[in-house]
Amino acid sequence: MDDTALFRLIGSISRQATSDVNQQVRSLGLSNNLFIYLMRIVEHEDLTQAELVHLTRIDKTTLSRALSQLEGRGYIVRVPDAHDRKFKHVRPTGKAKSVYPQIKALEQGYVERAMSGLTAGQRQELHVILNQIDLNLQ
Repeated sequence: MDDTALFRLIGSISRQATSDVNQQVRSLGLSNNLFIYLMRIVEHEDLTQAELVHLTRIDKTTLSRALSQLEGRGYIVRVPDAHDRKFKHVRPTGKAKSVYPQIKALEQGYVERAMSGLTAGQRQELHVILNQIDLNLQ
């Protein structure tokens, strides 16, 4: 397999995983990748929008639209920074915290299915390789 085909395979796996989990969380009103942002917000409480952009690697406009949807559905609140009102902190609501375990379990089940058949050594090697690719692209 050449490098281009390998890179396309990585992208294809990522898109498939996102699509599959989107379908599983649709009943919670979190389709269209909203679950990705919500999980990061719950896992890293009190992020600024700028920090969330960096963490999710999504452009500001797309993230802003997603946050508006999450806020409108009662999953998050955006609070202006006390020292610089240009910055907004993103905080999960009780609703977000209550659905998080369910979303996390769905994600974990998907990961376990995807990684089944790989040895611990293969998983570690894959982790090292993908981290190197990630570093190359930053």
